[in-house]
Amino acid sequence: MVTDLTVEAFEELIIHTVDTLTVLDEDGTIRYESPSIERVLGYEPDELEGKNVFEYIHPDDRQQALEAFYEVIEADVDHTTAAVELRFQHKDGSWIWLETRGSNQTTTALDGYVVSSRDISARKKYEQQLKQERDRLDRFASVISHDLRNPLTVIQGRLELAKEECKSEHLDAMEGSIDRVNELIDDLLTLAREGETDPELDAVNIQELSEKCWQNIETEGATLNVETARTILADDSQFKQVLENLFHNAIEHGGNDVRITINALSDGFYVEDDGRGISEDARDSLLQFGFSTKRNGTGFGLSIVNEIAENHNWTLNVAEGKDGGARFEFRNVTFS
Repeated sequence: MVTDLTVEAFEELIIHTVDTLTVLDEDGTIRYESPSIERVLGYEPDELEGKNVFEYIHPDDRQQALEAFYEVIEADVDHTTAAVELRFQHKDGSWIWLETRGSNQTTTALDGYVVSSRDISARKKYEQQLKQERDRLDRFASVISHDLRNPLTVIQGRLELAKEECKSEHLDAMEGSIDRVNELIDDLLTLAREGETDPELDAVNIQELSEKCWQNIETEGATLNVETARTILADDSQFKQVLENLFHNAIEHGGNDVRITINALSDGFYVEDDGRGISEDARDSLLQFGFSTKRNGTGFGLSIVNEIAENHNWTLNVAEGKDGGARFEFRNVTFS
């Protein structure tokens, strides 16, 4: 086991480190740049020495960088700032996203303010793509809601008048199709809304909310058995959506006489039914957007459940229930 590193070893470590290391004086002048700056930002290590670091920071990010720097200057020794994300100008003129942390080392041999920076351009690109996808989904859902709700309302009204004038099984089938389209619109709006909304955590009693949700759906002959009175930290509205979607799914796939059980786990809770269950082949795809085991299913209900679970940093596992039905296990849940 190596306990001491030679000067040469330290130099090799600095050369090959992923991060760039910068030493600044109290007015932001660059006194030292590690060799890794050439790989990240294109400059020779001594090319920026004597320059003010803030001249290379994007104007929109300069203020927060200054505030973080002043925090280091005014703090005691060994103080390290929280991570700051900013854009730094590459030698070719482009902007590179960096995550930086500053620390005070004025009483050490370094005698300056050390800034450690890491290239996060790939992560920021992914975040931007994700935001664009969310924005597109939101716009799509809004168009669906506005442009389809109005004609559907007209069709529903005309259909009710037609049913008063004549009796036909075709009219009932039309009404069922209208209900299905409305359900699809509701699911799309929920998927867009919950995907963009951070959960507002509060103490939520599993038993109380489950029983309230049960009153909001068509249960037919199905039964609900809640075997836990534990309270968890969750967004009340989003957790309600989880329960109602799971109840709908159990009744839709398990039949009108399905029995649903909710109970606690050591690190969460589960919702299971005694229906016909889910094949092992389908379990991996069940939570994906648009996947359904029914030919006329929207495939949104369980993907919404999964999305909300991810928003809460819960892990969701699909398994077989003790009576052969479907079991949805939520773990990494915080109990209140």
